[in-house]
Amino acid sequence: MNKDPWSKRKNLYSSPVPRAVKKPKVKWRAFPILWMALKRTCMFLGASVLFFSVISAFTISSVVNNMNVELPNNMVLYMELDGELSDLPKEMSIADPFSNHTKTLKSFIDAIERAKTDKRVKGIYARLKTGRYQITHIQELRAAIKDFRRSGKFAYIYSSSYSNGLGGYYLATSFDKIWMQPMGSVMITGVNAQMPFLRSVLDKIGIEPQFFQRKEYKNAYASLTNSKMSDENREAMDALVADIADVLNSDISADRDFKDGEFKSLVDRGLFISSEALETGLIDVSDYADILVENINMKITGDIKGDGLTYINFDSYMNKTTMQSDGLLPSVALIYAVGAIIDSKDNKIYAGLGGSPVAAADEIAGALIEAAYDDNIKAVVLRVDSPGGSPVASETILRAVQKLQEKGKSVTVSMGSMAASGGYWISASADQIFTLPSTVTGSIGVLGGKISAQKLWENLGVNWDGSKWGANSAMFSANTPFSDSEAERMNIMLDNIYDSFIMRVSKGRNMSIDEVEKIARGRVWVGTSAVKIGLADQFGGLNDALDYAAIKLGAAGRSDIDIVILPKPLTPVEKFIELLEGQVNAGKMLGVQAKLMEGFAPVISEFMIMNDTQNNSVYAPINIR
Repeated sequence: MNKDPWSKRKNLYSSPVPRAVKKPKVKWRAFPILWMALKRTCMFLGASVLFFSVISAFTISSVVNNMNVELPNNMVLYMELDGELSDLPKEMSIADPFSNHTKTLKSFIDAIERAKTDKRVKGIYARLKTGRYQITHIQELRAAIKDFRRSGKFAYIYSSSYSNGLGGYYLATSFDKIWMQPMGSVMITGVNAQMPFLRSVLDKIGIEPQFFQRKEYKNAYASLTNSKMSDENREAMDALVADIADVLNSDISADRDFKDGEFKSLVDRGLFISSEALETGLIDVSDYADILVENINMKITGDIKGDGLTYINFDSYMNKTTMQSDGLLPSVALIYAVGAIIDSKDNKIYAGLGGSPVAAADEIAGALIEAAYDDNIKAVVLRVDSPGGSPVASETILRAVQKLQEKGKSVTVSMGSMAASGGYWISASADQIFTLPSTVTGSIGVLGGKISAQKLWENLGVNWDGSKWGANSAMFSANTPFSDSEAERMNIMLDNIYDSFIMRVSKGRNMSIDEVEKIARGRVWVGTSAVKIGLADQFGGLNDALDYAAIKLGAAGRSDIDIVILPKPLTPVEKFIELLEGQVNAGKMLGVQAKLMEGFAPVISEFMIMNDTQNNSVYAPINIR
């Protein structure tokens, strides 16, 4: 019979008499201990070797890229146009640490300019890949390609299909000949600008967007506040699309010898198979890439195999022919203000969303002040490509511009794809403003507010309660809408920002308050209109602005000045150390995550700016295809 476990003889909580436990004999296991120590030592040494190997690789790569490596005497530059060009170098990431992190729009264009006078370079063979460039970047690339062709050298472009929109075809028309694969197609479906309107959805779930705008054309958050496009928004958008379409139509018609209205009729058809594209004059040759290479070989060497001819990757040529200044020429500082304008890059809530750059006021203003007090720097070119952001941060940058001018140094602004709202705020006082025909600019206005989720909480049965000290202490709470007194204070602040914006534009552009008010009111313009109404002075890209600054100093052009980029770019090693210290956002640590973030970055950035603790912004996001 089994013993009853609940017997009176057994204590339910502890044993009445502790059992004697024999101590095990200590066994000395020398080999496992030594083996573990050896493994850990090897892991440490391996990690150290890997770390220093990566740093050495970056150092060697940086040195080799800048060496004057001997290039062949007979070469064609092979150029891949993949949409990966911007004003600032690509950020380094663990997912892709060895890619070209020095390539920028300027370095790319400068290399084309060097190739123009390089006797070793016979021509350019370009391949249009997937990806999309900003239309203003296309205009600067087009100008460089057409200037290269004036040397008498050829520039051919090939693509299996011209299917990345009208912008891709717009770039292709700057080349001598457009080649396409026989099974390819040309898609020139026109210019399209669309906005989603979410107000009806927000109403259904109990979210109330409360934003105050100055003035009727300021529609940065119309997607949230409206259920359809307002008359003012449609008027501005129609004008914007029409201006961009006019530029594209005029330039492409001139390049392809189309008569008036002919290209527009082709755009209305939209899509062309290879034979149709050839017949209508949209392309020059329908054939394969290997046939194009044979044609180039015959053109240069008279031999179909091209003996003695070398095809050099354009990026390699760009890195190996970078010009180094001797420091004896007059210096012009080149300072970039690219991305949403914020107070400090330390504010990680904005920095690097999906790889999106930010224009940090502390860095930009610091660079401007450094240039002001550096006797070697005689002038500054400020490259602006920003939809705006914080008015406080914009004012910090503007003040630095003014301090530099007080030191007797000129400031020339070069507008990139966008210099809107806060981007225009920081540009308004420049001595000269260059814009491109399709640059989005203006949007002199302001908005601010918050989102109230009170109805949502009520629908969910959640009751927020508490105590407060201060009649407006809950002003920025998302749990309640603005009270009358809170709305009054918000409107006073926005009126002050708008009036200040108008006054700064008036002073900077030598216009009356009434003249500025007529072209302000939050309206967005493109470069062609901006020059007409006085928001910009003349058309041109970054190199045109640098030429202007050089000529003002008595030089013949930018080749006769020393261009100093401020803040000084980090070396590859410094970038890698910054990456290891966690200064680069986690979203870029994995390539897959980075790609996923790219699509959502504009929405996230806009949402973050909208919910800034200052709750006001001079911001004008827009996306046109």
